[in-house]
Amino acid sequence: MKMYFGGDSFMYGEGLEREETVPYLISDALQCQFYDESQNSSSNKLIYLRAMNTLFSEDPYDFYFIMWSRGVDRRFEKILDYDLSERWVNIIPHQEHEKKDKIRNDINKFVMERLVTDDSSFLNNLIYMVSLQELFKKYNKKYVYAYAHNDFLTLYSKYKDFKIDVKDDVLHTVKTTKLNSLVEKLDFTKILDKSFTEFIDLQNPNIHPSSQNCVEFTKYFMENYILFRQIFYREF
Repeated sequence: MKMYFGGDSFMYGEGLEREETVPYLISDALQCQFYDESQNSSSNKLIYLRAMNTLFSEDPYDFYFIMWSRGVDRRFEKILDYDLSERWVNIIPHQEHEKKDKIRNDINKFVMERLVTDDSSFLNNLIYMVSLQELFKKYNKKYVYAYAHNDFLTLYSKYKDFKIDVKDDVLHTVKTTKLNSLVEKLDFTKILDKSFTEFIDLQNPNIHPSSQNCVEFTKYFMENYILFRQIFYREF
């Protein structure tokens, strides 16, 4: 079996040796080959794009473990620097993520003050999760989702009856779209109940996992893997 890992710094294991990280520990427990495509500061859009790209490649994996970012409001954008050079960056609209990068900090501040809402953050990330889920099912790939933090799950319980009202600036009318079908499409049978943060410190979500936290989370994953295997057996 070949296993794929996608995620942000929690999956990557910022500050840890590679042998201490979740991808290494899980693949060692399962005795399988693995590819870790997680990266520090990744937005869910980037996690989604990389997993989808790998799925469509000539050498796809058998099992995908995706840990969605702890920052549901993160964005993946190509920006223009002050000298008009272009680069891809993960925008993290949070005051504690200030970098030695003035243009990025300026964009972070603008996004945080003007563009980030619970509604848009929830909807954007729901689209990534459901879309990737349906692709995995279409291509008969085994997968499991987890969350680095509880942000999305908290919002999910809030948006059971989610709708959007969009104004038509030409006709001056408002069109309402109820998104219940999309919200209910997310398959929780393949999602771990506990976020990674629950193994660290729920009161301080900015702390990255220690090597012991990774061991504990791996143990939790392996306990649930037995249940996931039963689901995979029925499906495949």
